[in-house]
Amino acid sequence: MIRSIWIERVILLLFGVILFFFVLSLAISITINSDWLYYIFIKLEHLIFIKLEHLDKKVFLTSNELWHEYKTILYYLNFPWIETLHTKLPLSVSAIHHFEDVKKLFEFNYIVLLITSIMIGIMWRRIFTKTEWWNLLNLFKVSNIIILMLVCIVCLDFSNAFIVFHQLLFNNRDWIFNPANTPIIKALPELFFETCFIEIVVIFELVMYTFNWFLKNRLRRE
Repeated sequence: MIRSIWIERVILLLFGVILFFFVLSLAISITINSDWLYYIFIKLEHLIFIKLEHLDKKVFLTSNELWHEYKTILYYLNFPWIETLHTKLPLSVSAIHHFEDVKKLFEFNYIVLLITSIMIGIMWRRIFTKTEWWNLLNLFKVSNIIILMLVCIVCLDFSNAFIVFHQLLFNNRDWIFNPANTPIIKALPELFFETCFIEIVVIFELVMYTFNWFLKNRLRRE
């Protein structure tokens, strides 16, 4: 009996970890494909009371051309069969290598999303028929605490966090672009990436809240 309880708790913990990475990967997938967000940056002069510089003028392209360039980059990063990145803006050798590294991260994220979604589908029936619901709710609370702590740390100094993020994910310095030979960096301000980070957090919390709401409603019915 005791062994059975511990097995159920291990399965529950495993499910919680898998669910965490599934939701995180889902939030990342939605955000990296939110080309509408970049459209806002190049079309609107003001966003959340922060004055933005005209990104299109920085690289001598129209706003529509710049948005097309951004979508071209997204197509390259998203689709494995697109092996070469073609843009109107020149790219240095190190910049090309960096985009290749980012493409691998995109692929890794989609693999995580696929594997975790399959595992959740397999474990779903077992978890939602044999476990103590309040334990799963506690896992949600822990994940929210972790995310909120991360958000606080990042928001205190996003510039430094952005650098640390690149240092952790990339084993080279190709991510340091020189505006002289890679002008695309002029059209990708730090504020844009900070907004992407916020979108990931918001989506993550919304999905986790939905799961939390579902569990609480199920508890009331039982």
